[in-house]
Amino acid sequence: MLVLALIRHLPLDSAYVSALRGPEYAGWDRHAYMLADVYDAFNALTWLYQAAHSDKPKKVKPFPPYPRPGAQEAEKPTKPNPLLARLRGEDAPAPVIGPGSKVPLPPPRP
Repeated sequence: MLVLALIRHLPLDSAYVSALRGPEYAGWDRHAYMLADVYDAFNALTWLYQAAHSDKPKKVKPFPPYPRPGAQEAEKPTKPNPLLARLRGEDAPAPVIGPGSKVPLPPPRP
């Protein structure tokens, strides 16, 4: 039991924990995560300063976050495409082209 308790509380940069988590986590301890957070905070403040002192603040783009192991980029929401949904055999609502007009879609494939 003592050995399990010792293994459970190994530091994040130990060889055992790096082998368990994967090679992309090697060298990432609490200090590296904190430095990445400081980097992101500094970039956010820089973006805020640039947006506040710019003639066109909406054109100032925020900086991307510092890449961290295991972090995945958020997927951008896409608009549904009824034609592709029908071609895949899925149910899709008919698209509205203008006020009160609807485009007929082909029936779904069997």
